[in-house]
Amino acid sequence: MKRAVLAIAVIIGISLAQVNAQNDIPNAAKITGGLKAETNLSNFILSGMSDAKSKMNFGATFGGFLNLDVSKYFAIQGELLYHYKSSDLVRNGIKSEYQYWGIEIPIYAMFQWKTNENRRAYIGIGPYTEFGFSAKMRRDGETIDLYEKDKSAMLDSNSGFGVIVGYEFARRIQINAGYKISITNILDGNSSSVTLLPAAISLGIGYRFGK
Repeated sequence: MKRAVLAIAVIIGISLAQVNAQNDIPNAAKITGGLKAETNLSNFILSGMSDAKSKMNFGATFGGFLNLDVSKYFAIQGELLYHYKSSDLVRNGIKSEYQYWGIEIPIYAMFQWKTNENRRAYIGIGPYTEFGFSAKMRRDGETIDLYEKDKSAMLDSNSGFGVIVGYEFARRIQINAGYKISITNILDGNSSSVTLLPAAISLGIGYRFGK
């Protein structure tokens, strides 16, 4: 999995470096790319745990994107995002803090509206897959590694769907907001009776290279 993620990162990096060169070639495919940074709020959608609640905490996201203009009103956008997420799990009055590091690869079908002033409004929807590097639960001074071998309590990957809305100004600076929810139960144990679905809200800024 790590090799696949590294390969994707290298491909995106090379593609970003070639964006301006491609756009200078007549009749070349309209590919642009950029960088984005976000604040996220994340928690879990719970079922089968009536005595537990998941509360959102702040995290951070940084990464890049590639955007392929298919037509004036439609584009496809792929992203590679690095996440830090945190949330609180309260069960029987006892609070545990969940901390997570990982990488996410979403692909959006983008519907866009462009103006003569080189501004653009857009909305996108599509699937994503997330790979976790580290997931820990802290409670009463104790730290539990949720990915620990032979004692794994949580799967290190999940998939779901997300939606993104945003606006791009004339100088190619973007503001965007998004929501994602997993359709994969990330519990490794008790998964037949209890469901934990990761969900997150994001708000951020970005910059798109190219014309």
